Amino acid sequence: SSLDNNHIDYEYFAKIWNAASKKMILVGVNYPDEKLHHLMDLYADDESVLILTETTSNLHHEKAINSIDQLIFSLNDDEFESLRPEILITFGGMIVSKKIKSFLRKYTPNHHWNIDEKKATNTFFCLSEFIQINPTDFFAHFNTLVSNTTSDYQSKWLKIRDEKRVKHAQFLSTLNHSDFKVFEQVLASIPENSQLQISNSAIIRYAQLFTISSTLNVYCNRGTSGIDGSTSTAIGAAFASEKQTIFITGDLSFFYDSNALWNKNIPKNFRIILINNSGGGIFKIIPGPKSTNVLDYFETPHCLTAEHLAKMFDFEYLKAFSTETVQESLISFYNSSEKPKILEIFTPSNENSDILNQYFKFIQ
Repeated sequence: SSLDNNHIDYEYFAKIWNAASKKMILVGVNYPDEKLHHLMDLYADDESVLILTETTSNLHHEKAINSIDQLIFSLNDDEFESLRPEILITFGGMIVSKKIKSFLRKYTPNHHWNIDEKKATNTFFCLSEFIQINPTDFFAHFNTLVSNTTSDYQSKWLKIRDEKRVKHAQFLSTLNHSDFKVFEQVLASIPENSQLQISNSAIIRYAQLFTISSTLNVYCNRGTSGIDGSTSTAIGAAFASEKQTIFITGDLSFFYDSNALWNKNIPKNFRIILINNSGGGIFKIIPGPKSTNVLDYFETPHCLTAEHLAKMFDFEYLKAFSTETVQESLISFYNSSEKPKILEIFTPSNENSDILNQYFKFIQ
């Protein structure tokens, strides 16, 4: 039921909430919001609540699950059943994780409440209540009515999360130069309080497997998840923001939108990190294309580099092709300069998808 602000029956929602011992809050694309952040503290301290955040949610909590796929990739039916929430609250925009979508569509909660001022999102096909209000306003009121519930729901899943994090670090510590390794290096290098723009496809999916500094504002041009316009969005955001903007992109997305560089408003401290694996790596990762002959048509193999584009549009250009050269390039990459910069990192196209598969096996 769609209810306007004055008619939200908070007592009704609180009664259902307080009676449940397994509750999940899932946050999609969301602007950084300090007040909302503080309102979530209450739920992080409730044993019966599990908070799941996406990289683009701009919400961080030590008791949140921030790498959703890492947690749920290898669960079996019994584990999925025990993860199934009685109540699911969602707010924010699109969800990137395909795995959480398929999980919640199969193991549906008894109640799904979506909180949004404008539109109801029925992502999991089980929406029971559309609460039409700004989430910050909703929780400000709701928080006065809820009480903590004794449960092992949160502690059980946070323990599993922590085990996966240890395995994640182990796997990366032995990893050779590849998309995945480059991601670890790049994300660790980004200066605090920057604005991070992430392009679509494989890039945002890799980012979802890492813990990103809570000082960063993270954005991704989701749209219909296509590659168009990510560079344009990043440059527009860099121009509009006081903060230094760093854009991480894949090669197809970058070359597709190269006209975005034809722009005299690009701040000198704008930085592009271009991960060039010579084609659309996402098609080796998602199910389907690899088992047929379509890779040749989907993947767009190429031998392009950004070197001449950088010269034409007056960017400083650096390149790297190994763990060592990536590390060296990043040392002074963000320092102030007379021109914006592009760091192009070449990775071995054929190994990346195998490495990702090995990763998910390893962290099981």
